[in-house]
Amino acid sequence: MVSKAHALVQRPKQKPRNKDGLPVHSPSDNTVGGTDLSPPVNTFHLELFHHFITNVSNSLGFDKSSFENSAFDMTKCALTAPFLMNQVLAFAALHLSIIRPEKQEFYRNHASQLQTHALSEFNEAKLDINPDTCLPMFLFSSVLAMHVLSDKLLYRPHTFEVFLDDFIQSLRMHHGVRAITGQSWNLLLESPLKSFLEGEGKALEQAPSGTECSELLSHVEAMPFDPSIRDTYRKAINDLQKAFDASRTPSLKLSTIGPIIFWPVTITPTYIDLLSERRSEALAILSHFGVLIHSHRDLWIFGNSGLYIISAINDYLGPAWKNWLHYPNSFIYNM
Repeated sequence: MVSKAHALVQRPKQKPRNKDGLPVHSPSDNTVGGTDLSPPVNTFHLELFHHFITNVSNSLGFDKSSFENSAFDMTKCALTAPFLMNQVLAFAALHLSIIRPEKQEFYRNHASQLQTHALSEFNEAKLDINPDTCLPMFLFSSVLAMHVLSDKLLYRPHTFEVFLDDFIQSLRMHHGVRAITGQSWNLLLESPLKSFLEGEGKALEQAPSGTECSELLSHVEAMPFDPSIRDTYRKAINDLQKAFDASRTPSLKLSTIGPIIFWPVTITPTYIDLLSERRSEALAILSHFGVLIHSHRDLWIFGNSGLYIISAINDYLGPAWKNWLHYPNSFIYNM
């Protein structure tokens, strides 16, 4: 007969159980060598992610993507890329800073911290573009660029000069989106975003047809510019007119924000340089972009920033440029 002592040695120790018969785990069950393997749930981050999925993502057009279940697919994609997860949390925090003004500073601080983490993780990852990485990289760069643009537009400094420097910084960041999109376009067309990207691409490939930028283009054509500068302005204006045209196109597969963001993504570095030099013609073009975002002021990403851009540029350039600013200024005078 086996002794009781021997039996105790051989028999596995039974864990205490709750009223439903399920084992009750102690904190030591989740540790190895004193290291906690299961940190407590960060409910604040869960709140942010839920807010992004249920509120913010629709403003980015994911509700019109070909995701069978955009919330599920976005979650799955973010879980594979910590840099994307941190960035969507940051963007959600930015949105909450706007709709909950009583806690604005709290949410803005978290938005900044999370974005810093996202950038650090993205830079450390040093990813190559391939079928597995192209979608999270594209989503990350897109959400990051919109976050920076929105932050600069909505939380403006006191002077137009500082605002312009900040805005130019956001324009340069949008070129990161263009670079990733250009390198991975064929791969992205095999992703769940295929019909979404094809729909926007088709709308934006159409020849300019509207009249919002007609006077502006006439002024540029009449000026004795260096041919390369004229070409830069002409492209910026034609792309802006395409954005106006596409933003008026009702489509189940076309987001509202996509055509608007198209312009910051496609403008050339040369135009951005001319804008940073405070060239009057470049500022006049930017004023027309102000009209585009003013016409979509119902989107939280833009708010009242379009009218601010128009008014600030009008004050900055003065009466000598009233002909160039005739169309944008009509929105000021008709208030």
